[in-house]
Amino acid sequence: MPIAGLLAGLAGSFIAINIVFALIYHAIGGLGGIGHGGLADAFFFSVQTLSTTGYGAVYPVSLPANIVSSFEILLGLLGTALATGVLFARLSRPRPRVLFSDVLIVRPYQGTPTLMFRIVNERRAQILEARVSLTLTHDEDDGEGGVLRRMVSLKLEREVSPVFALSWLVMHKITPDSPLHGKDGQSIGMGGNVLICTLSGTDDALNATVYARHVYGSEQIRFGHRFVDIIIRGEAGEMTLDYSRFHATIPD
Repeated sequence: MPIAGLLAGLAGSFIAINIVFALIYHAIGGLGGIGHGGLADAFFFSVQTLSTTGYGAVYPVSLPANIVSSFEILLGLLGTALATGVLFARLSRPRPRVLFSDVLIVRPYQGTPTLMFRIVNERRAQILEARVSLTLTHDEDDGEGGVLRRMVSLKLEREVSPVFALSWLVMHKITPDSPLHGKDGQSIGMGGNVLICTLSGTDDALNATVYARHVYGSEQIRFGHRFVDIIIRGEAGEMTLDYSRFHATIPD
């Protein structure tokens, strides 16, 4: 949930709880203080009680009102702890900010057809011990007229990078033992094949684990293409990435 939506949800819950208790106070009475007979005074008394502020202008004088206010104070303490935990979990969760290329390509590499896609680290911090996995899911006949959904891990040329700072070209060689061997885009699509890529690693700045995932369909595979180079080297040897060409491919 976006931060704005989370804050709006907490604020809405706070208002709703106070409206419920204001109706209870207004129904049972038992509040002392100036102008304590209105629903607005009951609402703001509930706000003061739930937040344990207690300005003292309005106060409970009957046993039912004291019982309800005691229960509301307990609910307010628990609600504060819960809201603190939710906000901390949401704000401390690192965003992966890992960009996957929109397409995969299949082109010869060292004499072997190779499936390739690239990822880039958009974070200012590095991702340590980054690990990538590529899984092929496809439909398989179970021999009894039914269909089974199978998941096969594809072997990658490099699965682990000690430091993921810039870009990473992930490659799977389509050798005879590969489940993609001998298939074109049409046959891959007819088999219900989907490629699932996952990346995990440790954020260098926060020392927290980050995860990223992307799913490719058969229509996103381009045969006989190669990626446009995105690394630009300056005169002093510095390297920059041109994100405008990250998804671009050209015929090989």
